[in-house]
Amino acid sequence: MRMRKFLLIFMVIISVVMIGMTSRLLHNDSQNAPKAVAGVIDLRQYDLHQNTVSLDGEWDFVPDKLLNYSDFDSYHSYAVNVPSLWSSYKLDNQHFTTLGSGTYRLKILINDTDTILGIKTGNIRMSNAIYINEKRIGQSGEPAENSTYIQQNVPYVAFFSPEKKELELIIHVANFDYASGGGIIGSIFIGDQESIGKLREGSLFYDLITIAAFFTMFIYFAGSYLYAKLEIEQLYFSLFCFMVGLYSTSHGEKILMLLLPISYESLIRVQIISSIGSGIFMLLYFNHVLQQFSHKKFVKALYIIGILLLATVMLPISISSYLQAAHSIYILINIFYLLYIQTIAIFKRLVGAIYLWLSTMAILIYMVVATLNLNINLEIYALPPLLPFICLTMLSLYISHRFTDSYLEKGRLTNALLRVDKLKDEFLAKTSHEFRTPLHGVIAISQSMLEPKESASLTVEQKEKISLIFNITEKLSHLVNDILDFSKLKEGELKLRLTTVDLYSVTHVIVDILSYIGSKDVKIYNYIERGKLLVADEDRLRQILYNIIENAVKYTKQGQVEISCYEEQEYLTIEVRDTGRGIAPEHLESIFEPFRQLEDASKGTGLGLNVTKELVKLHGGEITVHSVVDQGTTFCVKLPVEPIKKDLQQKQQQNKIVLTKDYLPIAFPYFTEKSMGKKILIADDDHINLKVLIDILAKENYSVIAVDDSRQVFEQLQLHPDVDLLILDIMMPHLSGYEVCQQIRKSYTSAELPILMLTAAIRPEDLLAAFQSGANDFLHKPLDTAELKTRVRNLILLKESAEIAIKMETAFLQAQIKPHFIYNVLNSILSLSYLDLDKARIMITDFASFLRSSFSFENTNSLIPLEQELTLIQAYVNIHQTRYPDQLEWEIQMDEPLNILIPPLLLQPLVENALFHGLKNKNGKVIMTIKKEQQMIEIKIEDDGRGMTPEILEKVLSEEPSVHQSVGIRNITKRIKKYENATFHIASIVGEGTTVTLRFPLILDKKR
Repeated sequence: MRMRKFLLIFMVIISVVMIGMTSRLLHNDSQNAPKAVAGVIDLRQYDLHQNTVSLDGEWDFVPDKLLNYSDFDSYHSYAVNVPSLWSSYKLDNQHFTTLGSGTYRLKILINDTDTILGIKTGNIRMSNAIYINEKRIGQSGEPAENSTYIQQNVPYVAFFSPEKKELELIIHVANFDYASGGGIIGSIFIGDQESIGKLREGSLFYDLITIAAFFTMFIYFAGSYLYAKLEIEQLYFSLFCFMVGLYSTSHGEKILMLLLPISYESLIRVQIISSIGSGIFMLLYFNHVLQQFSHKKFVKALYIIGILLLATVMLPISISSYLQAAHSIYILINIFYLLYIQTIAIFKRLVGAIYLWLSTMAILIYMVVATLNLNINLEIYALPPLLPFICLTMLSLYISHRFTDSYLEKGRLTNALLRVDKLKDEFLAKTSHEFRTPLHGVIAISQSMLEPKESASLTVEQKEKISLIFNITEKLSHLVNDILDFSKLKEGELKLRLTTVDLYSVTHVIVDILSYIGSKDVKIYNYIERGKLLVADEDRLRQILYNIIENAVKYTKQGQVEISCYEEQEYLTIEVRDTGRGIAPEHLESIFEPFRQLEDASKGTGLGLNVTKELVKLHGGEITVHSVVDQGTTFCVKLPVEPIKKDLQQKQQQNKIVLTKDYLPIAFPYFTEKSMGKKILIADDDHINLKVLIDILAKENYSVIAVDDSRQVFEQLQLHPDVDLLILDIMMPHLSGYEVCQQIRKSYTSAELPILMLTAAIRPEDLLAAFQSGANDFLHKPLDTAELKTRVRNLILLKESAEIAIKMETAFLQAQIKPHFIYNVLNSILSLSYLDLDKARIMITDFASFLRSSFSFENTNSLIPLEQELTLIQAYVNIHQTRYPDQLEWEIQMDEPLNILIPPLLLQPLVENALFHGLKNKNGKVIMTIKKEQQMIEIKIEDDGRGMTPEILEKVLSEEPSVHQSVGIRNITKRIKKYENATFHIASIVGEGTTVTLRFPLILDKKR
């Protein structure tokens, strides 16, 4: 208790001393300065050049009248002291009223009449007009003898040319509003033009520098608080600075009236708001900073009083002006209270408390002088503008001290957090690597158990549980991959391999994958045109788009997802728009944050979009999102497009040519043939990859066909139907590897033409899509030579095994009819030898020709001349006609001989079926029609036999073997699939006959 009393006494003494010293410094009286005496001031001995002199002293005053020069002496005048409030005047032993009007007069004696002189006013309440020798030289407001006057107490400067050495200065003053009284309260200065101009500039400079200093601090701390949302003390301090700055604009030279066209009544309201507001926010700021030393109840009481005083701004000026003293007392109480708790803080050794005390003392002096300036002749600008800077400097030192301590502490904590964060990243990376193998194992096992054959013995509940295991492990696998990418991005280890990428191929692959594994209620539309090229890391671009499109599908329960793109200046913008549930506005800014889950956390990892954003940044682009709740979301990925043009120019210059080791140009399609080697077709748009594959496979004695355009694959298969293996890159312009594979599988089975896909993808979904499209195997880029050779060798062995099986099937096709057929033919020859020897000889010749052709088991992948197949058929028909002379009518209709090639045993089984099944135990006619139609050959075999029911016909055409389908029909349908546009059709009507139509590509026999 004694300590607090001592501190209070010490604080009061120091404050009084500093105020006294300041008042002494601010006192403008000088021993040598002339004073007005009995209404006259003698300046004849005073040099007005480069100097100003205040017109303080005794002036003549006539109350309640506004008089001119000639009428002034007609009234009784009083000698009054100027500057001072007229309410302090004693006129006939009575104090003059606070509200009223009056005329001041002062005679000024000068020597020089050639110099332009000026007068600067100060505080003259509440309106005034100045006259020199009956000529008005300036005014503020419009004084009058009653309340019809116009108030406007704004300092100004007026210049005039003296016409004689005795100047009579008349000032009209009126005040009918301000309760404390009117009159000339501030000194009036006279001097030459230059000295008065300097005085005016000094006053303005003081106000402007104070305003600039406090408004700058307001902007800085308000912006800092709004940006960082740190301690609320920053907000209080910024508002305190704003109020002090506003106070400076409305006092002194009252710059606010010069800047804004406001009424003087509004200016007075601004004065009240700024003075009370500065006191309130100063109290709140220091109370928050020194809350451990503050008295909450006392502060609360001061705060409430401040709010009540602030509310008086709504009252008329004539009423609120009575509270001027209360305003000053309130601010002084606040300041003294703050000095008190700051002194305690100094003795408690609070960091920076001395800075607060000095800043408050500067504010105290400033407020005291400003208050005295309103009531007595004490000009605040008489000193250099040091007080505002002392205040701001001390507060800045305090805040800087605190920030420095906070910065050092945060530095220590940051270093500790960085160490922990690094350990966390290392832990995540290591554990993620360890998790990948067992997770992939669980995925593979659970997926295999869900296959139709494996799941047949499982109950519905067991299938659901295994499916749940598969989904959970798949999500964990995604999380592991995202964590690994996140760690690489954070360490800056993820590097891009930029190549030219076909954007359509990338999006088409993703759409295929998500259409397969996604919801059937969500339709995905890819509006990106074929051939839209982009320079990017192919794998990472797929990762970016996969994450975005997958999110769109995931959060769209029913509707559609649209993918499109457009060029804008130097960027290509990819848009993914969905009709899903959308994202709330408050969540839009945080969806790209790592490990951030807004809702439904079970459906995501919280890393995908963060990794996506970082990958887009690595490409030099940006990603944005726009969303409306319950209407949908649009993600926009903007990537630079300028490198594309340069890359295209380079490609055009190369003209699809690469160099071998010997620097020999290779044009595509490229073909190298080995006499005994298997034939391999390679398709890849990357010439370097093609060159590597050509070199590796050529050394293994394979015949290689290489193309750099996916569309050329079909052309080469038509030219080289004996291709043993197709190596196909997934990402190619025009048609992706998936599309090519799907088209090929319409003609070739996986055994007839194995396909090895090349991919840079690492996601399980990509590999699943590759197998789903019909690929036999896949290889990751960059290629491993040994692995490539092994995969190629295994797939060619698969093809050879399939060919052997087809050969055996063809042999069986022939063998199944031989014993019975041969026995019957031999019996027929024996019988004819007794009856007709010539017919027997002809039948023996036809039989020999048939056997020679039948037992020539050729590779079913090879082609034979059409003439050879017709010879076999004619021999067979001759034998049949010899055995049954009147049963069969046979006819071949062909406009001209055709030197073309067809697969062996393609037509003979069809004729045989027509004879034995169509005309069984019946006389009839079989007609074979062969005609050429553009680049196709059409062959029809018609019989007028018993025909087939629709049920039997459906089973005959079925791909699955059955009792109703002959081996020959199944063999033919299987073989013609690998020829483009080849078709096989059977039409039959019971009792009318059967027509078999076969269309086959026109392949010319170049040897003939």
